[in-house]
Amino acid sequence: MLRESWESSLEECEELLRELIRIDTCQPEGNEEKMADRLIDMLPGDVDHRKILHGNGRASLIVKLEGASATGGIAFIGHIDTVACGDENKWKYPPHGGAVESGVMYGRGTSDMKGGVAAMLLALRSICKKKVKPVKPLYFCFTADEEKGGMGILDIAEKGLLETVEEVIICEPSDEQISICEKGALWLSARFEGRTSHASRPDLGINAVEAACTFAEQMKLYLSEKPEHPLLGRATASVTKLEGGILTNMIPASSELEMDIRTVPGILHEELREAVQGVVQKVKTMYKGVEIRVDVLNDRPAVGTEKTDPHVERILKLAGELGICEIPRGTHFYTDASQIIPILKAPFVIAGPGDDKLAHCIDEHVELRSVIRFAKFYESYVRCYYV
Repeated sequence: MLRESWESSLEECEELLRELIRIDTCQPEGNEEKMADRLIDMLPGDVDHRKILHGNGRASLIVKLEGASATGGIAFIGHIDTVACGDENKWKYPPHGGAVESGVMYGRGTSDMKGGVAAMLLALRSICKKKVKPVKPLYFCFTADEEKGGMGILDIAEKGLLETVEEVIICEPSDEQISICEKGALWLSARFEGRTSHASRPDLGINAVEAACTFAEQMKLYLSEKPEHPLLGRATASVTKLEGGILTNMIPASSELEMDIRTVPGILHEELREAVQGVVQKVKTMYKGVEIRVDVLNDRPAVGTEKTDPHVERILKLAGELGICEIPRGTHFYTDASQIIPILKAPFVIAGPGDDKLAHCIDEHVELRSVIRFAKFYESYVRCYYV
């Protein structure tokens, strides 16, 4: 019955997704207001929507279908910005062309995550076409700036627009599976000031580069002692930038590093930040006289929902009926969930078309049938549990 009810065609999906791909919403500019305006044009005429302006051509969009009850309901969330294309000459097809080959569309954002946005819109259109009256509100949220600071979802949270929502589906690519957790991120910038000396007399200097390396080693050691997550494995810490030194025969007086720490559910970032300060003090003890300044560049907590949560159980059950894998997985990158779920404290899953391993890659692509499959999944979930 669920399969027979779907009416959107593959041709409609291809046309819609190509139009989204042709709108350049690459970071850092974003220009998501152009996308929001086009999405508004694609909505059924009488649907309630709100465009949220963030300034400088950036905007998010919320579509709300009122329910018999004024509170509760579900939010489908997808971002409309993308990362940059990189060297376009390396792409098989132009990254904003939406070329299709053997049922696969190529382009920046096809997988991450305009494919998910297209699935959301197809589901919304189908629900409205059938004049479904939900028992609780349905929200379709199209957010700006997920790939950088998250201004879209943060503005939505600050305005309390989803404050009564009972569950969330993040429509990011999940490789034909359902993800119930995601890693968090703590990005650090650390500056070390020591003292130079001739390299033949390192005892007269304070080696800022070695202090930076020790800081990184101690952070890795701290995280290695944290428990392993059943779906996401262990937390990681990677040095992604390291600068320092002038000459081979000079002890470096200054250095700077950046670290990308990825956490798993169970590691509280408040405790992690305290651990950073503890490592700073330890390095200062080991390198007498060194000065250290650490700044947080990004702070996104790891979030997750238990497999036994009733919302997750019914999502997994329906997924299996529609040919989507019922075995839950974890997502190794953060999404808008990291900034909205700690506020809503609602159960969530990540479920959307496309392979997440293709995110940010040259020749990013998505199977159009995957977009259709998840559009069907979103609409079917609404009809099963909100009508």
